[in-house]
Amino acid sequence: MGSSLQEQLLKAGLVNKSKAQQAKKQVRKKKRNPNANKRDTVADAVAKVQAEKMARDRELNRQKEIKQAAKARKDLLRQFLEKNMLNDPGAETPYNFVHGNSVKRIYVNDKQRLGLGEGKLAIVFFAERYFLVEAALTEKVRDMSPDCFVFVQQPDAGDEDDPYAEFQVPDDLMW
Repeated sequence: MGSSLQEQLLKAGLVNKSKAQQAKKQVRKKKRNPNANKRDTVADAVAKVQAEKMARDRELNRQKEIKQAAKARKDLLRQFLEKNMLNDPGAETPYNFVHGNSVKRIYVNDKQRLGLGEGKLAIVFFAERYFLVEAALTEKVRDMSPDCFVFVQQPDAGDEDDPYAEFQVPDDLMW
């Protein structure tokens, strides 16, 4: 029993000489470099960290693109409203309307007041400003920014039970 297991396997014919030498070579490599397996685990850990960093970077880039797209839509809406606004800087007639839970006021001229009352003009609140635009443009404004406040006066159809329905309200009446 003085011979090694390797020699015994060779004598029995279960292993050939080249496979035995290969096994010896692997044993010597492991003895010479015991940290080889540790390097593999470190390399795996580094690869995992890099993959996580790349995923995080992709997510940040996606969020950045979303913010840029929102800013571009906001700028486009601002340009659209400024191009199509009908606000008259010299208007002196106040027009009251409801925005949320409060009554707001915009100054218009007589022609604009009639247009608002008939539903031909609309008021859009964007960027802390009220813009007076044509009512036909409100759909485009809502497409650009669904959360934007838009006020369009609906012409009264009249209440059937209203006892004052036959009396006309004068156009120059202010409230």
